[in-house]
Amino acid sequence: MARIITGDKMIDSVRKRTMCPDDTSIFTDDDILDILDEEMNVQVLDKLVRLHGENLTVTVDIPRNASGSYSIPHRALGNKLRDVSLVSGNNIYEMSQVSIGELPDYSNDSEPYTQLDLFYMENNKVKLITSTRSYDTIRMRYYLRPNFLTKLTNAGIIDSIAKDTVAGTLTLSLSQVGTSLTDSDTYDIIGKNTPNKIKAMDLATSDLTTGTTGTIVFMIDDIGEYLDDIEVGDYVSLAGETPVPNIPTEMHPLLAQAAAIQILEGLGDTEALQNAVARIDKMTVAVQTLIDARVELAPKKIKPRYGALRSQLGVNRNKGRY
Repeated sequence: MARIITGDKMIDSVRKRTMCPDDTSIFTDDDILDILDEEMNVQVLDKLVRLHGENLTVTVDIPRNASGSYSIPHRALGNKLRDVSLVSGNNIYEMSQVSIGELPDYSNDSEPYTQLDLFYMENNKVKLITSTRSYDTIRMRYYLRPNFLTKLTNAGIIDSIAKDTVAGTLTLSLSQVGTSLTDSDTYDIIGKNTPNKIKAMDLATSDLTTGTTGTIVFMIDDIGEYLDDIEVGDYVSLAGETPVPNIPTEMHPLLAQAAAIQILEGLGDTEALQNAVARIDKMTVAVQTLIDARVELAPKKIKPRYGALRSQLGVNRNKGRY
C-alpha cells in the first residue's frame, strides 16, 4: 500500500526536494502549507479531474422548495456542478440546462410540460424554469474541493466510537486532541485510508472535552448516510482543514514536487528548477497511468445523452408529465 503523507511529512518532502533549511529563515512551515494549497488548486486537481475517474465526486439531495431556486454547495470545486437531476420517489429525472439568453423562449410556452425538466444558472444558483414540477428533492453531483492541508497536531485522532441511538448522538473518543479544536467551531471527519476522503463536513459539536485525550460529540442526523463509514483512526479537523491531502496517495509526491518548483522559482535556483520541471513532467505521466481507468476490465458504456441516436438505443429519460 502506498504511504500516506501527512501535512508534516509533506513539509519535510518539500524541504528535501528544494534543500530548503529547516530553520524556517526563508520559508516557514506555514508558508510551505500555503504553497501546497495553491499547487493543489492550480495543478494537481486539474490533472485529477481531467481523468474523469469521479475521485472527488459527491452527491447531495436538497429538499424541494417553493421557489425552485437552489444554491450550489459551497464546497463545490470551481463553484460548478457535475450533474443535476430531480428525484421523485424511486424515479430520477435528468435535467437539461438552458442559457439565460434563452429564457424569453420559455416565458409564453404554449406547452408548459416542455419546461418541466429545464433549469438555468444564475450566479451560484440553479433555478428551475417552472416551480410547478412535482418532485421530492433536487440531486446535485459535484467535485468536492479538498481541504486545506495542516499539520497533524491540528487534528484529533479517533480512538473509539460510541453511538447512542436514543439520544441521537455520536461520541468520538480522541487519542490526540487537535490544538485548534474548540466547542464553537464546526468540524470535518477525514478518512485515515487513501484517498483520505472527507466523510462528513461542517458538523457542529454538542459537547467537547479537551486535554491530552478528549471526546467530541456530534448529532447522528448531521452525519447522515456516512455514519457507518467512520472508523477508529480517522481524523477530526476544523471544517475546511485536513492533516492529509484528500487525493489518491499516489498523487501526494506530485503535489510535493509542484510546491518544490514554486519554491525553487522564488529562490532563483535556475538549474534545480529546470531539473524539477523535467521531473514533474515524468511524474505526471506515471501517476496518471496509475490512477486512470479505475476499473480496467470494465470499459465505460458509451450512452449519448441527447439526439436521435439516444432514442434509437431505446433510452428512456424518465421524463414525467404532471
